[in-house]
Amino acid sequence: MPMVLRKYYKNEEINLNTIKSKSLKDLDILPFDFSKFNIVVLGSGDRELYQELSEFVSPLFGLNSVKSEQLRTEKVSTIFKTIEYSKSEMRNGVEFNEGVFIFSGKNRINVPLSPDTDCYFLYPEHAKNLKKILNLDFDLPEYTLIFRDNGEEFIYLEKNNFLRVEKPDEGEIVIIGKVNKPSKKLNINFNKTVDQNRHIVEKMKKEAICFLSPFKDKKAVIPLSGGKDSQAVLDIAVNVWDREKLLCIHADTGFDFKENRNHAEYLSKEYGVNLEVLELNLNKKGEPDFSRWCTFEKTEKMYEIAKKWGAEIYLMGDRDAESSKRRRKPRKRELQGILHLFPIKFWSTAHIQVLIELSGRSINPLYKKGYWRTGCKSCPFLTQWEKILQF
Repeated sequence: MPMVLRKYYKNEEINLNTIKSKSLKDLDILPFDFSKFNIVVLGSGDRELYQELSEFVSPLFGLNSVKSEQLRTEKVSTIFKTIEYSKSEMRNGVEFNEGVFIFSGKNRINVPLSPDTDCYFLYPEHAKNLKKILNLDFDLPEYTLIFRDNGEEFIYLEKNNFLRVEKPDEGEIVIIGKVNKPSKKLNINFNKTVDQNRHIVEKMKKEAICFLSPFKDKKAVIPLSGGKDSQAVLDIAVNVWDREKLLCIHADTGFDFKENRNHAEYLSKEYGVNLEVLELNLNKKGEPDFSRWCTFEKTEKMYEIAKKWGAEIYLMGDRDAESSKRRRKPRKRELQGILHLFPIKFWSTAHIQVLIELSGRSINPLYKKGYWRTGCKSCPFLTQWEKILQF
């Protein structure tokens, strides 16, 4: 069975193993490396083993089962879908208790999840903007979790009560279904949430450091957009590379929000790394369009700088939760003659928010307002929500 699964994970560096046991007591050594990401899929008949493994569930350890009594009789396509759902549950699985969200790795608040789901904490300014645009007659709880799935968002209000909002690429921002006003105000202690998730995020950071460490003697480039993902990559990378072997590149297209360059410069100073600002002034060539000519030109210029500097490694912040296309790509791959590594591939936005809080650094202020992406202000891929925020 593991070898058959390879057709779905052709270029991914993963270990596929079969557990030849019905119970952990029959195993001399657990076949899991808990410093890495693990997913176990069992047949419905493996109830005892499932129960025993449940205690290990976390953002680094996923557990699920299929309907077939034995896993070997289940369709391979079903097992693949189960694995992809498990990856989503690992990054989005939380429990809520006494004003604190805990990254449990298991969906304990019954939010609808799919392989495309991501979650993030609602900043106070974003909460106010949402209330105004949705014309709500109650305040949204600050720092609650929002679960995002292809433009549709589920905002946690209280147990079994989510505000469902559609944020389309074009058109009106609307509430889907009935609004159930929360019975009482949900008070979330974000500082306590950060502190109680410290051990989880530190384990995930350690996993990323271990993933990158074999390449620490090679020169590495970080495309530092000023966004949260590249900030997280930088925070991890400085634990692996000496500063002289790291180079951050920020591409200012001329269309960018000014906050992006400001934040990239702020981060380079905070972490003591060299930053090269590539001033492209692409706005002199016309407005961006769906051909993405601007992105391709920016990327090519950044590769030129990286190769001229002698970089062998490119550190990227791409994540599974961003799109199905990125989810299918391996965590390590060669492009343009440079090895690309993706240390936060399996993280949620909420994990990154906590990492940034723990680092003591600020996040790009655009996220505080409610921007989902912090690219160019005239990008045709901006959603209607992001266009409304500008005006």
